[in-house]
Amino acid sequence: MKTYIGYLIVMCNLLLCSCQQTTSNPRFYDEGVSQELAILRKQEIKELKYKLYFSIPEQKSVPVNGEIAIEFNLDAPQEIILDFREKPEKIKSVSVNGQTARYEFHNEHIILPEKNIVEGKNNITIKFIAGNQSLNRNDEFLYTLLVPDRARTLFPCFEQPNLKATFSLRLDIPTAWKAVSNTYITKEETKGNCKTVTFAPTEPLSTYLFSFVTGKLEHQEYTEGNRKISAYYRETDSKKVAQLDTIFKQVTASLNWLEEYTNVPYPFAKYDFIILPGFQYGGMEHTGATLYNDTQMFLSENPTPDEELRRTQLIAHETAHMWFGDLVTMNWFDDVWTKEVFANYFAALITEPLFPQVNHQLNWMKTYTAASLSEDRTPGTTAIRQPLDNLQNAGLIYGQIIYNKAPVMMVKLVELMGKEAFREGIQEYLKTYAYANATWDDLIQILNSKTEQDLTAFSDVWVNQKGMPIINFEVSGKQLTIHQQDSYQRGLNWPQKFNITLCGTRDTTIEASLTDSLCRITLPFTPTRILPNTDGRGYGLFIPDNNSLHWLLEHWQEIDNETTRQAVLMMMHENYQAKRIPNTTWMNALLNGIHCEKNPLIASTLTNYLSSPDRKSVV
Repeated sequence: MKTYIGYLIVMCNLLLCSCQQTTSNPRFYDEGVSQELAILRKQEIKELKYKLYFSIPEQKSVPVNGEIAIEFNLDAPQEIILDFREKPEKIKSVSVNGQTARYEFHNEHIILPEKNIVEGKNNITIKFIAGNQSLNRNDEFLYTLLVPDRARTLFPCFEQPNLKATFSLRLDIPTAWKAVSNTYITKEETKGNCKTVTFAPTEPLSTYLFSFVTGKLEHQEYTEGNRKISAYYRETDSKKVAQLDTIFKQVTASLNWLEEYTNVPYPFAKYDFIILPGFQYGGMEHTGATLYNDTQMFLSENPTPDEELRRTQLIAHETAHMWFGDLVTMNWFDDVWTKEVFANYFAALITEPLFPQVNHQLNWMKTYTAASLSEDRTPGTTAIRQPLDNLQNAGLIYGQIIYNKAPVMMVKLVELMGKEAFREGIQEYLKTYAYANATWDDLIQILNSKTEQDLTAFSDVWVNQKGMPIINFEVSGKQLTIHQQDSYQRGLNWPQKFNITLCGTRDTTIEASLTDSLCRITLPFTPTRILPNTDGRGYGLFIPDNNSLHWLLEHWQEIDNETTRQAVLMMMHENYQAKRIPNTTWMNALLNGIHCEKNPLIASTLTNYLSSPDRKSVV
């Protein structure tokens, strides 16, 4: 009898274990944040709020103590998995709903058992020592930089972009320091050598957008109409600080442009920016507290026009993120490129009227198309949208493809559906997903409703597939045949438009519209040669007929139009990279033209080609 009862107990235990295994995915407990865990938490966690406190000592060697209260709603009790990429000994205490709670710490997660969790509102309070990995501490200031998954290195949280939350922040800092965060200050209290600064709750934010800066900072304000902007900085050179007037005006111009284009007023409580020495990137779009690198904002006494252009583009880029990335945020970091493509695309539009003397089409080709081609021609290229199984790998997605090919794609998408239809779609997108999250497919669904074009098919090729087309040109009398090939033999066709210049008794430009693998065009006359993609709109490896290619190698520098000259130079470079032009022939073509090139953008292209270490590379 005892044996039988023992057998029943064993079988029951096995059955219970089996049930648990079917309802609990082991990937929930992986290091980082698995996509499976993120999906589960998004389904379950509602009305998320963070209340954060940090005690910041003046000496950077002294640890930063912190406390976080995490409030959220659940439809039913369940195990809670928080993210904290630090040593377990940095967790000082954990309480759940007012009671000290037992927890497990495993693979960068604080795991709270279901028995401590209730249906409805829950409050988890954790006292901890803040991690230093993303708390960038210097002798007289510090700043946070939490993109893409670094909030969990600073404090325990639900680290995923689609769990937006309000953040309430309180800081204890040295009396002589200033503090800046995503929202405005509601209260300051000084006691002895310590100052307590309290900030208003934020609008709903993803964790990577939360930020604060504190330290010995200078401060200026700028007002235009009803808009007030503050700048914080550490620069002491009065000539450099004087550049703030220009910076303020360009920030304001960017804000005004975006408000008018989107029909959405600036969506956050305030707009400040902080210019910091040693900041890792050009800028970072924290809501209400954009961070900039000081060398890219405070230029030399006699900056070049190119340096001034780059600064303006950087300002416009980060400002555009307030709407694209901050107001509407990607659902998961496989779509991180969606915020970057909008920032680069709109930055170009914002900057163009501010620099009327610049050939912006030429600059676009040199900045985006060339950089994208350099990556896309390699065996290691990727699609614009890349799968992401775990947030800890999000940093691997960044690169030339998302920053440069994506804007090239966006220009083609706008061209396909029309500027006004695109703008209507963008406005609907921002209003539909304000303070929430969206995927690229969500946007395509909205844009599809504004056009008769099949944007889903367009997106599948341009966004979801890697590589670029190989486009061959053949002329027979008045018949031009264009063949489009997929180097990976998937049978793909990249829809796009570009100009072709026909040379002969007279030069004529026609537009080619590729929609299939084969395109035949009847020409108005029999040309002596054809020059593909002379407006630079096209993307891929353009292979002209041999006669035309030989002429270009000898005479490209004689082309008067600067845009065309840059375009054919880039086309020849791609043919060289494809081993269709011998090394000596290519070098001679460059050297024959460089001495007479007067456009600085084209001259720098030539210099780069001559000095590039990939001159002898094999595709």
